[in-house]
Order: sequence, then C-alpha cells, then structure tokens
Amino acid sequence: MVTLLVSVALLIVGGGWVATEEARAASAHVDTTTTVDVTTTAPFMFDPNTFQQVATNTTVTVTVTDADTLPHTFSILNLEGTVLPWPSADIPAEFAAHGALVSINVTGSGDVVTKTFTSPGVGWYEFVCEEPGHFASGMYGFIAFGEVLPANLTVSSGATGPGAAVFIIIGTIVSMVVIAIVLGFVVGRRRGSEFEMPPERLGYAEPPTPGESPHPPSPPLTPTG
Repeated sequence: MVTLLVSVALLIVGGGWVATEEARAASAHVDTTTTVDVTTTAPFMFDPNTFQQVATNTTVTVTVTDADTLPHTFSILNLEGTVLPWPSADIPAEFAAHGALVSINVTGSGDVVTKTFTSPGVGWYEFVCEEPGHFASGMYGFIAFGEVLPANLTVSSGATGPGAAVFIIIGTIVSMVVIAIVLGFVVGRRRGSEFEMPPERLGYAEPPTPGESPHPPSPPLTPTG
C-alpha cells in the first residue's frame, strides 16, 4: 500500500514537473512577429530600444527610420545572452570578433532603409549603433527571439548632454587655438630679435673676426645733460 502511494505521488509530482517544463518551453517559443520597426532619434537613442518574442529561424524584416540629423547604424551583435560593458566596450573589436546578425546604415534626415535577415533560434542579443562614440552615448538596446527579455536588463535613456560630436568639435577648436598661440609666440620671438640692440651699442666688444686681433672694449655709454 505504501509503495502504491509513493508511486502515485511520484507520478503526480513528475507529471506536474513535466507539465511545468512543457508550459515553460511553450511560453519561451512564442513567435509573434517577423517585422522589426525602429527609429533612431536624438539624443543618441533607438525607439523602441527593446524587442521581444521575435520569430525564430525565419526571415525577419527590419525597417530603420533615421529621425536624427546624424548617420546611425542598427547592428545586432551575433553574441547571444551577453551585455556589452557600457560605456567602455570596443564596438569595432566586438563586431570584428563575432559579426552581426544584421547591420543597417541610415544617413540621417528622414532616411528609411529596409533589410531582411534570417533570425536565430531562441535567445536574446544586444543591438548597437556602430558610429564612433554613439554606443558610449547610450545608443543600444536588446532583442529577444522566441522569448521575453530577462527582467534585469536595463537600457540607457540616451545622452542628455551635447554628445560626442560636440566634444570633438570643441576639442579641435581648443587645439587650434593652442597651436596658434604657440606659433605666434615663436614668430614674435624671431621678429623681435631683428630689433635687438647690437652688443657694441651696449658697451660690449664685437666678437673678433677670423685673422684680426680682438678690439679693446668700448667705454660704456654715459647719459648726458
């Protein structure tokens, strides 16, 4: 009798565990869409910056609209389940090492580009803008295929300051000003030497020329009156 009860209990528990795993697997493989529409906006943002339950192992159509004046890219890094360290990740090196599921370039000012790619199996990936400095300014997001994104993923709201481009321009201007000051100082020193009083006017002997004996020093000038 005890053996029968234990067997029944194991069947119930085992059946419940199997049912739970089947339900979990079913919820993880929800293929709801084969299209992804994203807009690049200022300051350095994707809108939206998260996508979930995108269809797996099929053709997915991505449309990117550039609502900014700057060029951007929408590039999904082919590295499943990994968050790039922000803002220090070396974006060119990451894509050189792992490649991209898809990469779309938009040139700014309303440019719209559509491209298709074959989606992977179940998993989630990070997408970024590959333009220099844009990832560090907060331009990234996450996309999940056949599942929802992990709850602990957070996405930057984008740079609130002037952005990397402005800092580059300011740095260039400051560098040019410093170079101009240095050149002005050097040129001024050279031109000023043309008007220096010769040594003999200050009471010092002129340096002897080859083959001549040195001249005795001239007496120093004394003020008159």
